[in-house]
Amino acid sequence: MISERRHAVARVAALTVYPLKSAAGISVQELLLDDRGAAGDRRWLLVDGEGRAITARECHALLHITPRFATANRDGALHLDAPRHATLTAVVPGADALARVVHVWDDAVTALDAGDDAADWCSDVIGRSCRLVHLDDAAARPLQPKFAGPLPYEARRVAFSDGAPLLVLGLPSVDALNAHLMEQGHLTPLDARRFRANVWLQGLAAHAEDTWREVQVGEVILGMGSLCTRCVLTTVDPDTLERGTQPLRAFGEYRRTADGVVFGVNATHAHPGILRVGDPVTVRTARD
Repeated sequence: MISERRHAVARVAALTVYPLKSAAGISVQELLLDDRGAAGDRRWLLVDGEGRAITARECHALLHITPRFATANRDGALHLDAPRHATLTAVVPGADALARVVHVWDDAVTALDAGDDAADWCSDVIGRSCRLVHLDDAAARPLQPKFAGPLPYEARRVAFSDGAPLLVLGLPSVDALNAHLMEQGHLTPLDARRFRANVWLQGLAAHAEDTWREVQVGEVILGMGSLCTRCVLTTVDPDTLERGTQPLRAFGEYRRTADGVVFGVNATHAHPGILRVGDPVTVRTARD
């Protein structure tokens, strides 16, 4: 239970899971946390012929692929929709499927190929040859210490996320960004979807999440790791797929650190559990 000596500083406003890395997210009422992160989150991936991850950074059309879970536990088949294409149902590959070594940043991970039909569908949608793969349950992609905050990171695993199991972002931080842009004459607010958080918070000051070291969200303890460095994907409109200069230009003005421009916080959960929309957030420890 939450200590009576602590009071809630925020609440969970929304939760999002991204079954296929770099594709559209799914808004959910609960995140089921397993040993890798949110169940069903970034367990599917597109790769090129060399096994390198294909993301929306270089292939914007991925943002127009809309996934839907075919099973309630989010651990089975995945329905994929895209403009002008029939629905693809991708079945989790069996033990006899072709195993591939795929590369997500500097990590080599074993994944299972989803077959030629899935590869053909995905290749047609994104306009380049690719294979659809699913994370092998036995794959051991280690969690890097910078993503764990104060929590133990040894023996922890992650799926196909860039590095952290979860990304936490306060909606007031998005509001502050848009206010900054409006002051510069940018009339259209940037959609929060550009920032691809799992846990969206409300009721806190802008960027308050940056100051936390360990928090309790409902019954789940989160270690707040490194601030999330931002890349060109944030400059792509998720609806039109057009690329601009914002928000990276704005981040360069007021969100620059020695590691790059930052927005949101990478986080790791202490134990399996459930995060729910409406959960209170209490701060256990703050950053120095």
